[in-house]
Amino acid sequence: MAEVVAYFRVSTSRQGESGYGLEAQQVAVEALLQRLGHNLVGQFTEVESGRRADRPQLKAALAEARRRKAVLCVAKLDRLARDVELIAGLVKETERNGFGGLLFADFPDVDPATAEGELFINQMAAFAQFEARRISQRTKAGLAVAKARGVQLGGVRPGTIKSNEAAKQRATDSAERVRPILEAMVIKGSTLREMASGLAGAGFLTRNGQPLSPTQIKRMITRLGIS
Repeated sequence: MAEVVAYFRVSTSRQGESGYGLEAQQVAVEALLQRLGHNLVGQFTEVESGRRADRPQLKAALAEARRRKAVLCVAKLDRLARDVELIAGLVKETERNGFGGLLFADFPDVDPATAEGELFINQMAAFAQFEARRISQRTKAGLAVAKARGVQLGGVRPGTIKSNEAAKQRATDSAERVRPILEAMVIKGSTLREMASGLAGAGFLTRNGQPLSPTQIKRMITRLGIS
């Protein structure tokens, strides 16, 4: 039986509908620890980008793992980080006996302390970093296209339209303005809530200045035929 410190991370406070949500991460870690018979001695939760290395809760989790010589466990490798250098550094630290090791619920049989395990983890870390950079580039490109089309990033304000036909046309026009961003988020696999949060961050709001609801996002995706 090993002592385990768990670390959970989401990118936004709204993240929670998909396998990246906090509850899903907690369930995955708890199930793994129960199967392995390990003892959870601490858990830390963070709302922050995986590309940042200076995360307070990650630092706290690592400090606790070092103090106890405990294993650091995460639900998915990219929840720990989307940074090759950071993950490679942690693998090296476990080899120097800095703490008890790394445990990934999505790769429970991979031991980073072995040559094969280290190679596999570094490859997956490289892919996670690549994916993060690609998503960032696509989002920026989507915003640039939207701006070029004359979209004002101050909000989506369709106004009050009495005619049903006119209302449908306005809704379609509004959806077209955010098509590039929605397409990028669908490719990424974002949840509806994540999409709403992302659009709000880009300035696309309802006429009342509120984030679009998941239902509104779903209607936009359907109207645009994005899959």
